[in-house]
Amino acid sequence: METDPFSPAMADNADPTTHPMLADLRRQSAVLETLSARRAEFTTAGRALVGGAAGGPAQPGGPAQPGGPAQPGDAARAIVAFGSGDGWFAARAATDYARRTLGLRYEGASSLDTLAYRGPRHARGALAGIAISMSGSADRTNEAAEFLRDAGQALIALTNGGGGTLGRIAANRLSLEVADLAPFLTGTTKYTASLLGLLMMLEGAAGAKAASVDALGGLPALLTASERFARTIASGFVGRPLTGIRILSAGPNLATADYAMAKLIKLLPVPVWSDEVEEFAHRQFWSCPATDLVIYLASNPAVARCASASANALAAMGMQTIAIDMPGCEVRGAVARLTLPGVTEPLSPLIAAIPLQFIAYFLARASGGNPDASQEVADPARFRAAQLLSRRGELEPEQFASA
Repeated sequence: METDPFSPAMADNADPTTHPMLADLRRQSAVLETLSARRAEFTTAGRALVGGAAGGPAQPGGPAQPGGPAQPGDAARAIVAFGSGDGWFAARAATDYARRTLGLRYEGASSLDTLAYRGPRHARGALAGIAISMSGSADRTNEAAEFLRDAGQALIALTNGGGGTLGRIAANRLSLEVADLAPFLTGTTKYTASLLGLLMMLEGAAGAKAASVDALGGLPALLTASERFARTIASGFVGRPLTGIRILSAGPNLATADYAMAKLIKLLPVPVWSDEVEEFAHRQFWSCPATDLVIYLASNPAVARCASASANALAAMGMQTIAIDMPGCEVRGAVARLTLPGVTEPLSPLIAAIPLQFIAYFLARASGGNPDASQEVADPARFRAAQLLSRRGELEPEQFASA
């Protein structure tokens, strides 16, 4: 580690061999631009998913097969997108766009929820499942995918590369083709790419224009602004350790807040929580020390007004608050603010995660941590326990036979 915890940020290009997470953060515009060029592939797959049988039999583990035009009544087919971890966050983050903008019967669910409840609930009806997993090795995601497949429901895997076990379970799959910069790195680009891929598929299912791609126009400038903002915030915590972090939002970006919580938990040695802005006042606030950092994420005028009032109230306790907001949804009570490019609220999760990713990275460096280290190397015992909890497919049978 360098003496200056922010020195890698001064370079135009972070060396992916020494600072892979920073390089991963910075490459998001290029990766998403490449992915958006494949929009026809994703929209065609989405159309085939709700259209039932597609042109010719699918090959197990092969790419999604193109289908014919959607038939009358196809839009009534329920869609459930599901995954574990980032896959679940992405599935939830797409909900408002799928329902409000595209008019789809859509649910974003966890893999366990899909396996235990949503899949069985639709057992007698037509259901289209989108299983999201980059590695294809998440146990519950694979079990839920097997359940839908065996029930004769339409199923496609949104994955990366061959998709591991999930790629073999699903007859159809779409790969993001995002190259890994390092193994077991805390996810950044794959998350935004997963969300974009899912949104393009849903646009195809609805027969709608790929408006999600248009939301990426301000991404290069946002990456630069987000890194600068995050470095400024984090520099104030060098030598002054945080006691905790609270990430607050509502609506479509409550999933974004949950995603950010998951990233920060992996990178910082402090407690991190997410919550709805209003409900924070009724529960977390009562045990929240004045030395915690509170982050607001607002993409709606009513949420912004609530967040502004909340920030003003916390300021009276001497608490530090920052906000990531949008034009017309300014959280004016926050001590520091970053305003996102103007996009429609249902599409805001596609870009709202990016400042939070940079904040997680630089707060980790300010605390003396190394966010560029593989999770496997940083904490081997916890990494193996995580595999036993939810990714036993990554282990050899003898490694967990006695667990």
